[in-house]
Amino acid sequence: MVLMVTNAQNSMAGFRDWVAKAEEQLPTEILERFSLLLSDDDYASALASFGLPKPVTFRPNTLRLTEEQVLNEVVEASMQASPIPWCPLCNLLTKGTVRELQGLPCSSIDGLYIQAASSMLAAHALQVQPEMRVLDLCAAPGSKTSQIAALMQNKGMLVANDRSRKRLYRLREILQRQGVTNVEVLCGPGERLGQTHAECFDRVLVDAPCSGEGRFRLERPIRLQRWSTKEIRSLAKLQEQLLIAALRCVRVGGLVVYSTCTFAPEENEFVLDKVLRKKNIDAKIVPLPEHLVPPTTMAPVTSWLGKECTQDVSSAIRIIPDSTTTGFFIACIERIS
Repeated sequence: MVLMVTNAQNSMAGFRDWVAKAEEQLPTEILERFSLLLSDDDYASALASFGLPKPVTFRPNTLRLTEEQVLNEVVEASMQASPIPWCPLCNLLTKGTVRELQGLPCSSIDGLYIQAASSMLAAHALQVQPEMRVLDLCAAPGSKTSQIAALMQNKGMLVANDRSRKRLYRLREILQRQGVTNVEVLCGPGERLGQTHAECFDRVLVDAPCSGEGRFRLERPIRLQRWSTKEIRSLAKLQEQLLIAALRCVRVGGLVVYSTCTFAPEENEFVLDKVLRKKNIDAKIVPLPEHLVPPTTMAPVTSWLGKECTQDVSSAIRIIPDSTTTGFFIACIERIS
């Protein structure tokens, strides 16, 4: 009993140390924004996550192996993993290292993929089925694209688009290594696809370029140095254009999933609000299936720095970082007409 209490106290002390370090290293403006946006507990969880070791989560690449085959190899190598209840096919490594995981035979044949649980959740939120027509609007480097292909069992049509020709090489490499065969790769601004691919898809994923606040790392200060409210405003304009294009690309009754890895309301709820207010767009945010909602979520933000959301964004989710994953934002949007 004494040992358990001591371990808990040490763990809590370490948590507080990382919060303090984050407060020392993060720009004052970020801290002020986080303190306005988050509860005291969520504020501490977010800041500690920037310094604590990142959770190691992985999924089987079911185009190569079953989940059982992958987990058997994990156990045989004297490692341990536990399932993430709210993210199908996702497992948290509880004993072992990333290097050991990458050294498994199943990894050498791309039978597993290391990816943040919240990132995997965005693909599950699409609720794809084999034979569907699916568009990944901002696909590189390909983590979610390959996951979507596996969920589709390599059937149907999957289009992966990215505007960066340089990143496209990495995208093609990942898709080839993962065994994806039902994909067509495009290179161009995603915001233009609404004109060329109107009502072509059953599902569209907009994993939008963002300020990445949910993935800050204290050991990588360059990302912190690039952060600015000017960048947030610029990204929000691009995100709005991408979401409009996605809603034009999806058929009536189809779903668009909009996701980011940032806390900034300007890039999340207020992008949704601006798009849903447009007169030529008839769509609504719908809840994620209950089994896909993590326990560490907070209600969407509807008021921020003197501005109010006029549209209903209550069904979107904000994922607060914890011992299983990083910060994320996800909204499912159904096109009405």
